[in-house]
Amino acid sequence: MQIKVRPAEQRDAAAAVDVVRRSIQQLCIADHRDDPATIATWLANKTPDNFALWLANADNFCVVAESSARLSGVGLLHRSGEIRLFYQPPNSQRRGIGTMIHVELEAAARRWGLSSLHLCSTAGACPFYEAIGYHSTGAAVSRFGVLRCFHTPSCCNLPTQSSGRATRAVDFGRWALP
Repeated sequence: MQIKVRPAEQRDAAAAVDVVRRSIQQLCIADHRDDPATIATWLANKTPDNFALWLANADNFCVVAESSARLSGVGLLHRSGEIRLFYQPPNSQRRGIGTMIHVELEAAARRWGLSSLHLCSTAGACPFYEAIGYHSTGAAVSRFGVLRCFHTPSCCNLPTQSSGRATRAVDFGRWALP
């Protein structure tokens, strides 16, 4: 299976949003606990129109992963250093796709001169972030409905080269990357 990570384009909006929505609905059950209000709130802004707006924002850098002519992942980094989207569809985990997306987000962060990255993680995604070197820096916080996120303040240095498994600060809820 050939995987290509590339900058997202407007034409990717519908497919990218489909990846994000399916990931939330099917892979984040432990986080939303099938609570209809939580799911509805979480998905409310995940629309093709909003995705197109996110792409048009010069403070965002977004990539998609493709395999077999289908999108198999989405990652979006804001110039503040916050990773705001990082999703894969069901059945695409543990194939290196997430790591490939993260490498591209790190490269963009270095181009922008950022010294750290941070994000908010679901409980289900915590093992992935730990595997690529993040670590928790705080307790989970309530987000909306039954959703709790793990936060990490940006407190570590972003490597000048691709980091592989460098240590990154992460808070199970909010995660940070040096």
